[in-house]
Amino acid sequence: MKILASVHDKTNLTAFLKGISQFITEVYASGNTYRHITEAGIKAINISDLTGFEELLGGRVKTLHPAIFSGILSTRDEQANRQLAERNFPEFDMVISNLYPFEEAAKTGELHNMIENIDIGGISLLRAAAKNFENVVVLTSPDQYEMVEKELLQNSKVSQETRKRLALRAFGRAADYDIAIYRSLADKLLGTLPSRFYLKGMNGKELRYGENPDQKGFVYSDGSGNGIANAQPLQGKELSYNNLQDADAALETALDFDEPVAVVIKHNTPCGVATAPAASEALIRAIEADSESVYGSVIALNRIFDEACLEAMSKYFVEVLIAPDYTPGALEGLKKKKNLRVLKVPLVRDRSLRVRSISNGFLAQGPLSSEFGEPLLKTSQKANQQQMDDMDFAWKVVAHCRSNAIVLAKGGMTVGIGAGQTSRIEALRGAVGRAGDKSKGAVLASDAFFPFYDNVELASSAGVSAIIQPGGSVRDDQVIAKAQELGIPMYFTGKRVFLH
Repeated sequence: MKILASVHDKTNLTAFLKGISQFITEVYASGNTYRHITEAGIKAINISDLTGFEELLGGRVKTLHPAIFSGILSTRDEQANRQLAERNFPEFDMVISNLYPFEEAAKTGELHNMIENIDIGGISLLRAAAKNFENVVVLTSPDQYEMVEKELLQNSKVSQETRKRLALRAFGRAADYDIAIYRSLADKLLGTLPSRFYLKGMNGKELRYGENPDQKGFVYSDGSGNGIANAQPLQGKELSYNNLQDADAALETALDFDEPVAVVIKHNTPCGVATAPAASEALIRAIEADSESVYGSVIALNRIFDEACLEAMSKYFVEVLIAPDYTPGALEGLKKKKNLRVLKVPLVRDRSLRVRSISNGFLAQGPLSSEFGEPLLKTSQKANQQQMDDMDFAWKVVAHCRSNAIVLAKGGMTVGIGAGQTSRIEALRGAVGRAGDKSKGAVLASDAFFPFYDNVELASSAGVSAIIQPGGSVRDDQVIAKAQELGIPMYFTGKRVFLH
């Protein structure tokens, strides 16, 4: 077996070559790879001796030569064999190539560093080897070495099935690499997205089904390590399509708070949210906010889930639990709920684009943010500090409720949520109905402007003490006048947080 090695990441390369040494006739290697393996005692041929020239342009050109690529792309037929023999070119049976770390360079934002980490020779090697997978084994990552070594030691060859999978991995790596370069340079050189936008998904997994049993469902990761798609499952049943959507809504809501918060999600929208000095207390209050809806819910916390949290939710059936970490005692106790899906997710406020499919295409936008600056007082009546704190809390929650949405809150806890309604007054009726007597003294947050002042009248009759809303209606003056008349402080954010 003749091997060509040209790698940036040299992890476990020498161990792999030594492990399969009985199958190797020759190893050809480029530059630093050659120095690395020969220093480890592996006999190798520098590709400069094969091509007849040293690396050019500071290493930009080293493997781009017919002596190399003809040996990779050879079809092994009579004509190909004759042409290679006439030129004394070797036929390669395995190519080991991984790429310059462009993705890491892109994180620096430094253009020169990005440009110099665009691999040309390496990606050409792996494309050529993948194209000729029937004759060439292509390895693009150190995590593939063990599998190939084991197969060689057991069978003295690499199977066609393995060759196919490795070739597809190589083409996939090339696609990921090209997408990363295109997107990063478009942002750096143009400052905006160009007319073409490419998505990449990694570690694809087929789900039991989609939203309904007759629909296929899949989940892919972006490879960032952030968010629900990259969550670490610690126990429980397989996550469903709907579980993942609800879990994402729960995490996004929890990430909007700096103080300890617990979020209870049902059908992709919050039904109970609360803050408190301790995570367990926040969880108790979030459950109390709407104890009827907790059954079959998804719960997220932005603090470590401990034994006190376990006690707080012990008697409830919950589908998914999300936290940045868990105490050993809590994890042991959670095992009693063997069907509960327990996810460990880092608390990272990721600002990447959010993508949503539509028929034969997709939409992309920046992530929703509840931040807006200072609220603008529109009435002569001012809210007290507790009301201001509650309005800040309610605004963060309403930003994660499906529109039309109204949130009533008091003491850092939701008391009534009306969401996903076709009119704002209906959303308010739902919130008031859910709150009951708890609406007295509560504040109100609306995700979009009030089109008519009847919303203010209903809020007043329910005992609402202060209102925060975006403003922007053609009838703002009438809405403000009604709040003034009824003695309700009203604040504008100047920002809509409509969520479909």
